[in-house]
Amino acid sequence: MAYNDIFKLRIYQLMHGAQVVNVLHFVEDLPAVGAGASGLANDFVTNMTTTLKARASNNVTFQYVEVQKIVPFEGGPAVVSFPGGTIGGVAGNSVSATLCEVVTIYSQRGGRRGRGRIYLPPPETSSTSAGSGVWTATQTARTQTFCNAFATRYIGAAGLVAYCLGVWSRASGPQFPPWSTSQFARATGLTIRTTMRTQRRRQVGVGR
Repeated sequence: MAYNDIFKLRIYQLMHGAQVVNVLHFVEDLPAVGAGASGLANDFVTNMTTTLKARASNNVTFQYVEVQKIVPFEGGPAVVSFPGGTIGGVAGNSVSATLCEVVTIYSQRGGRRGRGRIYLPPPETSSTSAGSGVWTATQTARTQTFCNAFATRYIGAAGLVAYCLGVWSRASGPQFPPWSTSQFARATGLTIRTTMRTQRRRQVGVGR
């Protein structure tokens, strides 16, 4: 199917002196309602800050959201900062900035190229939130609240949401711009993983 503009959204956070960046992809389904890259950046900060910070350790500082149009690839990124002093809402220390909670994104595309992951920064790591290599039900409930709000805002049938979340496959198209709309698949659902993971950098052809 034909798509409107496709965007890459980055969430910049700081934890224990290390920068943690989450990357998401969206298509603008309702251009009359949305407002391009700046509209998506503002929409995300306005509507997702509350539940995003409520699941993270207060060691996490939320810095800003950056959105770049990638199909067609043009213009510079739009940047919207979180309100000053925006930190995670879970009191307590996290032992490492590399720990994360993983949410799997499912899409209309089958196979591994049709699945994406969000490596969310961790909550505090006491027995309330973590134990024996897994996140507890208490922590999963916090992240489920975020996922519910995220899905309500950004997962829906074409024409029903201004911006729709999706999965971007770098292996399904050219390495450099101009990229193809066929590399994007509309998201259909989210699943929280309870196993504790570590942040990592994805590379084409690695870990697929």
